[in-house]
Amino acid sequence: MIKKIRTALLCLSMLSLWQPLPASAALQAKSFGENLVIRPPSGWRLAYTEGDPSGDYIVEFMPGNERQDSWREGYMSVRRGSYQSSKGVHLSTQLVQEVVQNAQRNCAGHFTSMQQKDSVTNGAYTSMSGGFCDRPGNMAPYGEGSLVAMVEGKQHLFLVQFGWRPATEAEGKSGGLRISPEKLQQYLNLLNQAVLCGGDGQPVCPR
Repeated sequence: MIKKIRTALLCLSMLSLWQPLPASAALQAKSFGENLVIRPPSGWRLAYTEGDPSGDYIVEFMPGNERQDSWREGYMSVRRGSYQSSKGVHLSTQLVQEVVQNAQRNCAGHFTSMQQKDSVTNGAYTSMSGGFCDRPGNMAPYGEGSLVAMVEGKQHLFLVQFGWRPATEAEGKSGGLRISPEKLQQYLNLLNQAVLCGGDGQPVCPR
């Protein structure tokens, strides 16, 4: 059972690691059941959605002036995958490790990884890590980084990603992760404010 869940979720999470998915048909309704409420940075818009509002789905946000095929400042994605929780068993730690390891294997240049941190965020077990690749491909000539977090709900796992790309060669050489401490802290603050809702014993999700 755990192996099957793990394989299915990894396929979902690795599909667009470090970059957004191609545009697709939007979900026609708000998602149902257990959800993770996390606020995107101020001024960011919903870029696209894909999946089933009653099952697995992906939603992505990016700054209002950014395009999906040429973004630079950043993006945020939230992916929901179903699973059956087991008392005392936390899949998020291993899943985050494998997501980051997969990104490192796919990096054509040097990969700088973040230290992994496991904690409890507003009652939900959470594992967090990420990294930066200085040569991910033509779409990001100065590198691309991502902060990833796996949040365990009662019926679903939620993979949250914040991505960034240096806009200039100088930015691409500033520090190991090529992101300002202030911007990274902003993303961490948004993750720390995330709340599960809509499931058994959870608050009603805002509309």
